[in-house]
Amino acid sequence: MADFIMRELGGNVLISSGAIGTCLRQASGTGDEPVELLNLRQPETVRSLHAAYRSAGSRILVTNTFAANTLVFGEAGVAELCEETNRAGVTLAREAGGSECMVWASMGPLGLGLRLDDYTADTLLDVYRNKCKALGAADALLLETFVDLREARAALQAATETGLPVIFQIGNTGGGSQRWNRVDQLLREAHRAGVIAVGTNCYHPDEIVRVASYIGARTDLPLTASPNAGHPRIERGVVTYEFTPDDFAAAAVSLSAAGVAVVGGCCGTTPDHIRRMAGVLGQRAVTPRPRIQISAEPAPVLFERPEITDNTVRSMMKSTRFIVSVEIRADRKQSLDEIVQGASKVAAAGADMFDVPDNAGATVGRDAIVTATRLQNVLKIPSICHFSVTQSNLMRLHSTLIGGWDSGLRGLLAITGDAPSMGHLGNLAHRVVDMRSSVELLRLIRELRDGKIINGEGLADPPDFCAGCAIGRPIPAQIRWLKTKIDAGAEFVFSQPVFTLDDYRKLRDAMVGLTIRLFPGIMPLVSHRSAALLANGRIPGIVVPEDIVASFTRYETPADQRRFGLDQACELAAAIAADASGLYLIMPFGKRCYEDSAHIVRHVKEQRG
Repeated sequence: MADFIMRELGGNVLISSGAIGTCLRQASGTGDEPVELLNLRQPETVRSLHAAYRSAGSRILVTNTFAANTLVFGEAGVAELCEETNRAGVTLAREAGGSECMVWASMGPLGLGLRLDDYTADTLLDVYRNKCKALGAADALLLETFVDLREARAALQAATETGLPVIFQIGNTGGGSQRWNRVDQLLREAHRAGVIAVGTNCYHPDEIVRVASYIGARTDLPLTASPNAGHPRIERGVVTYEFTPDDFAAAAVSLSAAGVAVVGGCCGTTPDHIRRMAGVLGQRAVTPRPRIQISAEPAPVLFERPEITDNTVRSMMKSTRFIVSVEIRADRKQSLDEIVQGASKVAAAGADMFDVPDNAGATVGRDAIVTATRLQNVLKIPSICHFSVTQSNLMRLHSTLIGGWDSGLRGLLAITGDAPSMGHLGNLAHRVVDMRSSVELLRLIRELRDGKIINGEGLADPPDFCAGCAIGRPIPAQIRWLKTKIDAGAEFVFSQPVFTLDDYRKLRDAMVGLTIRLFPGIMPLVSHRSAALLANGRIPGIVVPEDIVASFTRYETPADQRRFGLDQACELAAAIAADASGLYLIMPFGKRCYEDSAHIVRHVKEQRG
């Protein structure tokens, strides 16, 4: 089959099929479930799309298997269907294409982003081996949209082990000077693996000619290219693409003139796009192009990063002074001026730092960065915000972090965040999964510190946040996860509330040997009702011992219960402060929250002298 494909690639320009995922999702009306599952759920829909591409002029049918791997399917809760989905994907394309079309089985990247560090090379290889095993009935394996070197290396090794012909396509490597270095690196991996053709896909038609020409000048292999249908646009909730079939056909002619041997379509391209392109290209012969070998990899140019000396939060963390950080809620039911006025009472009591939660409990509050910045600017006390990833996509995360740095914020507590389903907008708001954990956020903060956004493009005035993290209970799994956070760049850690001295000691002892500053959490309980709610798991990760809940029953009036709870918090905070290097005080609820917080801070400071 490899010899046959090579002969085909050396003759006339071959027409591949267009978009699979976007067309199937639109035709089927499926939601968030992997579109590849349609191979099993709606096989006739998939077969019909392949048949439409064949009728439009496609000689190559690309299977609906792009993201059908055990990681993606595992996250969707359907890992057991992965192998069957891949096999069905090849079968459906074969049935639709008959003897007229070749079937190229699609293999895409894993899309791990900053989670990639959590997976070993052997794990990545196993994921792709499992996938390749199920695609063995295809005529060739099409590895498309790859941009990460580690994922590409694993996919190429697994694909070449099958003995099937392998075609490798590079995805959008972003902008900036580093984009071509990444293209060169990916091409070297493809050449080492012995692929039969290389190319690119999922670029705008106006850009892909340039990228394909760059690749074509650096390889003697046949060249492939599959542009998308231009930029997607959202019109009244419906996604459309800017390039008409005529526009797309004109771009295909330019690709043919650049020496591309196989032209297909990516996102947004329909059978109509392919039909118009096939009519224009006809039986056009592949255009000869300059052939050169890739030169030896140049030595990287290292730039010395200027030292940043104005991070007051990091200076505090590196000092030996005892630090009390007080959580100030960004309550939407108070104006920002009222919040600052309340916090001024805590500042006067001796708080060393403020921290502001980010939509805690999945409820709408004021912006945490704006609130923390105002507290810092007005009260002249270093302030940080808890920064979560569950409500923002990657673009918004980047911009918000950069904006926080620009506004003067110098510290962050990286957290995953509470699921929107917990809160009062649970039926309206949805979790965003571009970034799934605080570990990924810490890695992103580290990338920004190095002057790069996630795709390697440069950044002026790189943020150099002093980043912290959180820990729950001192159980082995939590300690292992904390070590992962430290490896990702965490410089300090806030704990979930502890309610006894023994709980603190267990946490302290479990962290022996870890080079990170611990701030044990203190959360004053001010009523039997609030203690009971927390004990029942109202807030995940917070565990209130039953005997503490029961102790409130000795006091009948709300005022007496509040006084008892604050006394207990003062006593516990002072006892922990005698041993710890810092405290994280969570404001109690109620109208007197600022005064009560100030009272606890003052008590702790007096006890420490």
